[in-house]
Amino acid sequence: MTGHVHQRGFSFVEVMVAVLLLAICAVPMMDAVRNGLSVSAAGVDKARELRCMKNTMEAVLAEPYQALWLAASNDNAASYVLPEDSSCAGIARRLVISLCEQSGATTVFLTSGTAQNRREAAMLHIALTSDKGYSFTTMVAR
Repeated sequence: MTGHVHQRGFSFVEVMVAVLLLAICAVPMMDAVRNGLSVSAAGVDKARELRCMKNTMEAVLAEPYQALWLAASNDNAASYVLPEDSSCAGIARRLVISLCEQSGATTVFLTSGTAQNRREAAMLHIALTSDKGYSFTTMVAR
């Protein structure tokens, strides 16, 4: 009795075709994974910048009104130093504190040549911007 033994399994050609198909599918998948990781890192950087800007604005607004008013009186906050914050490493911030009035729906910025009695009744316009795109603006009254 001669039996014919059938071997089960894949041939070499079938294995090579399967590996080739996996490689063709893996290349775009790896690009998608790499792009996803880079977007995730960018999101972490933006979140750190947002936290920095929020903390800076909170620190500025926690200052006594008189200190901010004096900074606005002295050439747009040239005398005001931004607080140090380790979360802000590598983020350039710019703070401008100006005196202004509301005239209807319009904000009018006061200059150093404006009458002193108008300057005393003015509000503070505080604008904080970063070099990476965030900007916070608020107005503060006495």
